[in-house]
Amino acid sequence: MNAVECGGHAASQVLKERCEAIAQRVASLYFEAHPLLAPRWKGDRQEFTEDNRRHLAHLGEALFWGRPALFTEYAAWAASQLAGLNIPGEALAFNLELLRTALALELEGEGGSLASQYLDAARAKIEGATPELSSYIGGSEPLDVLARDYLAALLRGERHTANRLILGAAESGTSIKDIYLLVFQRAQYELGRLWHSNRIGVGQEHYCTSCTLLIMSQFFPRILSAERNGRRVVVTCVSGELHQLGARMLADFLEMAGWDTFFLGADTPISGTLQQVAERAPHVLAISASMPFHVQAVADLIAATRAAGSPPRILVGGAPFNSLPGLWKDVGADGCARDAAEAIAVVGAWSA
Repeated sequence: MNAVECGGHAASQVLKERCEAIAQRVASLYFEAHPLLAPRWKGDRQEFTEDNRRHLAHLGEALFWGRPALFTEYAAWAASQLAGLNIPGEALAFNLELLRTALALELEGEGGSLASQYLDAARAKIEGATPELSSYIGGSEPLDVLARDYLAALLRGERHTANRLILGAAESGTSIKDIYLLVFQRAQYELGRLWHSNRIGVGQEHYCTSCTLLIMSQFFPRILSAERNGRRVVVTCVSGELHQLGARMLADFLEMAGWDTFFLGADTPISGTLQQVAERAPHVLAISASMPFHVQAVADLIAATRAAGSPPRILVGGAPFNSLPGLWKDVGADGCARDAAEAIAVVGAWSA
């Protein structure tokens, strides 16, 4: 490990140990400088402090892995979310400058220099206008229209209407795979975009996701009818990871390809996954993580799986791995896939 890596690891550890004190300090500095801005953060100092805890968690993960993009991309997302509240990017940029001031008292040497560089890069990315992400469900093809109508029904709270749309498409000959990838997946991406820009609340986002999982379950009889190929996979989300829909899609795609799947779902502790790997003896362990600050949890699970002996091939997926090529190698995985369709190709090559 070189000096830069050592510095990043040490700085990351300080941020974990001193997270609460640093977040409180930044909140105090912010409202001392701009007391009239408090109402724009819903007048809630505790919420602002929590925001800084998230900043520190993402910064710490970026420092540990030596991947500044883990923080700059998070900062861009945070800026777009604040824009939905009519809070300009300059407010977040100022917050990050105060964070740099606070960290100058906590970090020194290579770690302090790296933290300062990452914060500068994040500020440069968010200052000025933040471009809005385009819709994930544009277009005029039949499945484009279906995806829009499906999500619109869920956003209105009309689960039964959404269900009828999907069942109607399936009865008309649309494949389950196309429904998963071109309707459910894109609707979920669009749902995330709407949440990130504060157009919908977290409760509405959770409702829509729960409805999609329920609607997906109606396809189980067809999914489970595929001829078995003798291969097994355990699919899991790391501890703390609450987003499981992508992992569920992967498990269903593998079932349709003839695999015996053991889907463990969201927020599975390392001990639970290791127990299932020991009992099921899978050929592949698939691990999902959607948030950058869960990358370390992925690495910890992979290390524990390999230490337990006779490990299966390990596949990882999720937003951090999609946006940072090669990160999957850093955490010790054997491969990475952007979605369920790509995962089928990867594990198929392993079993060839």
